[in-house]
Amino acid sequence: MAHPPELTTLTLLLARASRLNEAVIGDVCRRHAVAPAELRVLGALRLSSGGAPMRPTVLGGRVVQTSGGLTATLRRLEAAGAVERVGDPEDGRVRLVALTPEGEQLHDRLLDDLTARYAVTFDGDLDADLAAVRRLLDRLEAMGDVASSAHWAPPEV
Repeated sequence: MAHPPELTTLTLLLARASRLNEAVIGDVCRRHAVAPAELRVLGALRLSSGGAPMRPTVLGGRVVQTSGGLTATLRRLEAAGAVERVGDPEDGRVRLVALTPEGEQLHDRLLDDLTARYAVTFDGDLDADLAAVRRLLDRLEAMGDVASSAHWAPPEV
């Protein structure tokens, strides 16, 4: 089956953009002695509704991580004091994942470092860049039948 060359080009460019972005994230994470998966979990928790604790299954979906991988990531973050398990007020059998004040500080240090790296490159029309990324993310998330994260915004500080 033949595909339009533009679709093939889009496929290759999206894969390359992903790898390049992961390289930047990996570099920042190495400097802070955390894994990229840990940064994604911290970010998802920080951006959740007012920093509210999350069910591990929801968190895993947000960061696109398997349950086994998420368990390992959460253990590392718990050992570092960045997250804690808390009871779900609606269902006492469920343990939610909550960001600690130390986790918020770690996330904010990582994000400051990461955004400083991006500021060097994305110094022009950020609104247009953000709109383009959001359109792509909406479409990619629709393909995977996952909840949209394209319109997340940082919490007010």
